[in-house]
Amino acid sequence: MQGMATTRMPTNQSGVAVKRSVKKLPVRENGAQTRQQLLEVAGQLFAERGYARTTSKEICELAGANIAAVNYHFGSKDDLYAAVLEEAHARLASIELVKTAIQGDGDPGEKLRVLLMQVVGQIVSRGQDTWALRVLSRELMAPTQVMGRLISNQVQPKLKLVARMIASTLGVPTNHPAVSRCMVSIIGPCGFLLITNPDWQKQIFPSLTLDPQALVEHMVTFALGGLKAVAASVKHSNRK
Repeated sequence: MQGMATTRMPTNQSGVAVKRSVKKLPVRENGAQTRQQLLEVAGQLFAERGYARTTSKEICELAGANIAAVNYHFGSKDDLYAAVLEEAHARLASIELVKTAIQGDGDPGEKLRVLLMQVVGQIVSRGQDTWALRVLSRELMAPTQVMGRLISNQVQPKLKLVARMIASTLGVPTNHPAVSRCMVSIIGPCGFLLITNPDWQKQIFPSLTLDPQALVEHMVTFALGGLKAVAASVKHSNRK
């Protein structure tokens, strides 16, 4: 079809081809618009094909941009991919959202609820057009050379904020081992939901319903119960 470029068709769990396509976008003269179009097209292609099987030429053609646009706006294909990963992580949970949810003197349960509702809500309501979640899932399953940049620029700053909240709840310094252990327990389920195919989730846990509100309420209740028990354990250990 004219104006369309069909990517390599992925398959579902049964091996049936699932057709997806990336529309060729109209040419824009504005530099900021061109950069954003490159980011959007690259995100879709990287999510469907992976980094190695996507070329800068294809990205530029589908974005309606000059062949040198990737290097002009991002520096290289590596830098474009790094920008795509950072954009994807920011869409899942921006640093501003994490700051708003975590900072202040509010109830820890409400802080967790706000944060998890954003993250879990995004994950369980994803559709085939949500390239941000698919590109993150692909990168987590098969990390590339730019994973370090994603961790440094997006993951670590957000986790530091979460660590402060957890440390405050436990009554320990942020570098206490219990803080990291609690973060793994709270964030781990989000990772499972992100990287596991929804069809597989249904097979593994047939009775699991992915209603965001119910799931978040359970995760918050479970996390607060765990934090309370860990805080008591740490307090008891400090008395010895």
